[in-house]
Amino acid sequence: MEINRLFVYGTLMLDDVIELLIDRVPDHRVATALGWRVVSLPGRVYPGLIRSDGAASGRLYIDVTDDEMDILDAFEDPGYELVSLRTAPGDIPALSYAWLNDHLDGPWSLPDFQNKHSVAYLSRCRTWRQRYEVACRRTTGPR
Repeated sequence: MEINRLFVYGTLMLDDVIELLIDRVPDHRVATALGWRVVSLPGRVYPGLIRSDGAASGRLYIDVTDDEMDILDAFEDPGYELVSLRTAPGDIPALSYAWLNDHLDGPWSLPDFQNKHSVAYLSRCRTWRQRYEVACRRTTGPR
């Protein structure tokens, strides 16, 4: 099984969210993706990552398994594309979910999200994970 490095910049930086989705918080460090910017998305409480002259601050998960990536791929909005990028410090290659559709020019704020939306978002993640598990059991049989 391959181990992936994943740069996250929004809700997946929150321990509660990532643990609900993949049952653990991967090893991580603070990182920046140069040439990218985190932006607000219309009608959504989570952000998008777009190419820009800026720098996106986030977290670099250094040990995400293929199975965990499958879960995150299923969870992510279809407006994202998994891209390769480089993170600093260290010019480390990683994967990240970049946004392909319309976005707002305003920045997205993690503290604002936590104050206004985190309780409802965690509930949504919990419900999604339960449905995902049921769907996996239907397609693969009992585990």
